[in-house]
Amino acid sequence: MAAHSGANVNVPCQSPEQSSGGGVQTTGNGVFITASWSLAGWAADVYNESDTPQTVTAVAICTPQRHTRRSSIPIERVPAGQSGLARAVCPAGTQATGGGNIGGASGQDRQYVSQSSDVSVGGEWVVQAFNHSPTEQTLSAQVVCTDTPHSAQSSDGTLLAQGATGTAHVECPAAGEVPAGGGGLGNPAVQLNESYPTPTGWTVRATNKGNQPLTLFSRVICTRP
Repeated sequence: MAAHSGANVNVPCQSPEQSSGGGVQTTGNGVFITASWSLAGWAADVYNESDTPQTVTAVAICTPQRHTRRSSIPIERVPAGQSGLARAVCPAGTQATGGGNIGGASGQDRQYVSQSSDVSVGGEWVVQAFNHSPTEQTLSAQVVCTDTPHSAQSSDGTLLAQGATGTAHVECPAAGEVPAGGGGLGNPAVQLNESYPTPTGWTVRATNKGNQPLTLFSRVICTRP
């Protein structure tokens, strides 16, 4: 993707598989996630505010297990220069395996995600984002749900100095488990550069755009393969 521009990337799952979770990887600093969501696989919108071209890769976790998807209602409206928060909730009797926020076709909106994570071990997904665009934007959370039990784990906090970029990583809580989904969270000023699965955990990288040191956390949802 070119400098100072947005892009949409996506990767399909092979039918009849579908995504339980997913994320996005980038090659360097200066790229920010503006949306990341389950489609026919996984899709992401990103914005490159750096002065150099960057490479962005969408990542989908695909499974033959049946999942349902729910979006937040109503859609949140986020004024320019402010942070907004949206929640999506699973149907009763199911729990979240992954989630994100739904984007568009162009990837041009500069609304940087600062949280995209489940809430404890339950059926809710929370997304928070800061709107750097000059106009009002919308924010819609999405949760991916299943009736199969999963476990979840949070990382220790990674303290980021003002203006610093850093990572947080968390491993699945039990031996033999693999990630079904995951994400990251922090203060609205801690904005995500990338969020993606590893073979046994989840990694997030973020930049502190605030005026004081702030903490970043990673979160993973896991299941037996």
